[in-house]
Amino acid sequence: MASSFLLSTQSPFAVFLFFSLFMVGTTSIHGAGASASSIPVFAINATENKDEVEALLNWKSTLDNRSQALLSSWQGNNPCRFTGVACDYHGAIAHVNLSSLSLGGTLDCLDFSRLTGVVSFDLSNNLIHGSIPSSIGNLSKLNYLDLCPNKLFGNIPASIGMLGSLHSLYLCENQLSGPIPSAIGRLTSLIELDLSENTLTGSIPPSIGNLTRNQFTGSIPRSIGNLTNLSTLFLEQNALSGSIPSEIGSLANLTQLSLADNKFFGSLPSEFNMLTRLTILHLFNNELEGELPEDVCLGGSLRYFTAGNNHFTGPIPTSLKNCSTLIRLRLQRNQLTGNIAEAFGIYPYLYFIDLSSNHLNGELSWKWEHCRNLTSLIISNNNISGEIPAIFGRMRQLQLLNLSSNNLRGEIPRELGSLSMLLELDLSNNSILGNVPTEIGLLSHMTHLNLASNNVSGLIPVQLGSCKSLLSLNLSRNKFQRSIPPEIGNTKVLEFLI
Repeated sequence: MASSFLLSTQSPFAVFLFFSLFMVGTTSIHGAGASASSIPVFAINATENKDEVEALLNWKSTLDNRSQALLSSWQGNNPCRFTGVACDYHGAIAHVNLSSLSLGGTLDCLDFSRLTGVVSFDLSNNLIHGSIPSSIGNLSKLNYLDLCPNKLFGNIPASIGMLGSLHSLYLCENQLSGPIPSAIGRLTSLIELDLSENTLTGSIPPSIGNLTRNQFTGSIPRSIGNLTNLSTLFLEQNALSGSIPSEIGSLANLTQLSLADNKFFGSLPSEFNMLTRLTILHLFNNELEGELPEDVCLGGSLRYFTAGNNHFTGPIPTSLKNCSTLIRLRLQRNQLTGNIAEAFGIYPYLYFIDLSSNHLNGELSWKWEHCRNLTSLIISNNNISGEIPAIFGRMRQLQLLNLSSNNLRGEIPRELGSLSMLLELDLSNNSILGNVPTEIGLLSHMTHLNLASNNVSGLIPVQLGSCKSLLSLNLSRNKFQRSIPPEIGNTKVLEFLI
């Protein structure tokens, strides 16, 4: 689950949406409160809370036997002593936190109309099934509701829209279906909303402007421009289509945006350049065309940028050259042009870059040496020329180097033998000549070596037999003398030899 950036509540439309939960190894905001066992139990004499007690005890009696045993403290007339229940100073129930107890049962017999003073209700990480009862709309003071993950199904009740004080709503990782009720748009205090990993259908209601990671169709409504305090918007992995509305440029506070894995088409609006605070931008797997936003890293904060598998043309954005904050960059399978040596700079934090299957030209730059954290460098299927720089041997963290299908010439630098962490080396389909350096045999962790379709000559070095982890070796369509040395048989796990 993605960690959150709480939005200002000054805007009634300040909704925090995060629906893609692929993200980058961060911490969940929901369920971050205390577990049921650590909820404070106030020793306050309950006053007029007979209705509250009966509501909880009736519900407990419908849960499975194990769940009832876990709630063994739920007895008597003082709910303030119940596990997972906290009262206000008048003795009325204010908080219910039963997170992560694996409770089994339904909400059908929980009479929410008798719990109208509850401020927070947390049933996250349990095994509750059935539907969400419409009576939940009676929790008029509720500001925090967390029901994910559970096994809830059916529609989201329209009565959710009656929870006017709600600022955090989590219904993720259930089996909820049907459309999102337009009544959610009435939750003007809402700051955090997560409906991810359900089977919700239909279009995104204009009343709320946006949502995602379900099975939504249609386009992004122009009303998205009203969410001016929005900081995170993930709409990935849906069936959304159409063009990106220019109103997206109004989201000046946006720091994380994912439109990936949809059916968006057309060019990005020029207003996209107004999103200067982005740290994450995912556009991959769409039908987008035109040029990438020129000012994508103008604010100097961009860390993750993926736009692969589209139809983008034109040059690499100039703002990327000095974007020293970059950690991961994927622009593969487009029709991008330009000189690779001039378009890219020095990225001290970069660990993954994929520029494959574009129309980039120029020679490999010495600058890559200064990307000291780089683990994957993929520039295959372009028009790169010149020689492989010997300084590539200084990228000691490199695990994947793929320069295949270019116009590289010269010899394989022996310095590549210093890449002790290298797992895959693919230099196939170039014009490389000379011998295979014996130092390649030092790459003991290498699993895949492909030098096919070059002009490599001489003897196949016996040192390749020292590559004990080698799974595939392709030396075909070269000018080697003699046959494969028997030492290659020392690679006990070798599966493919060509």
